Formats: sequence, structure tokens, C-alpha cells
Amino acid sequence: MSLRERSKTTFLIQPENRIIDEMEDVLACMFWRNPELAEPALKFLNMISENNGLKDSYWSEFCSITNITRGQYDSIISKLRGGGFIYKRNDVWKVSEGFEEFLIKIIEVTKKWRGENEE
Repeated sequence: MSLRERSKTTFLIQPENRIIDEMEDVLACMFWRNPELAEPALKFLNMISENNGLKDSYWSEFCSITNITRGQYDSIISKLRGGGFIYKRNDVWKVSEGFEEFLIKIIEVTKKWRGENEE
């Protein structure tokens, strides 16, 4: 199984009744099966962003700070990586623009399909 195949996640989209105002709302769509992991996931993203990366070896301390198990940590990593929010380089987690790039592409494609992209 390639890295690309392992890096997938399900994102629950409910446009008819979802209000997305904060990053917590975005993560709630990603962690819809385990909503209790959305808050530690946001904390993880914030720590990566604030520190310009976070060593993978920090997992034990992060679990202690957030009161989660190693399995829950692995689930957070899997979801964030699969959703294009993070990537790992030289054992350091970094924030990725993959998710944003994916959404921009979806907007471009749907606008083109609807004919709104024509001058």
C-alpha cells in the first residue's frame, strides 16, 4: 500500500445545514465519527503552526497534555494527514496546504461545470 493510498480520510459535508465559521467547525466535519478528537486535533495543528513544525517524538507529551491515548493520537494524525492538513518531513510534522488546494480545485471545477467561469 503506497503512502498516497494510506493518506485518505472521509469528510462529512452537509451544505444544507452546516454553518462553518471557525476551524473547529471544519474539524468537526472531519472527526464526525469521533467528535471528541476535534479539539485535540485543533490543538495539534495550532502547536505545529506556532512552532513551525512539531517533532514526531513529541507524541507522548502531546497525549499527556491533551489526555488522549496513543491510539487516539494515531487517529488524529491519520485524519489530518489524509485530509491534507499535515505532512511529515524528517520526522517533523508540518502544516500542509493540500486541503485548501483541493477545495480551490473543487470550486474551479464546479464553477466551470455551471458555466460561471466563462467571461
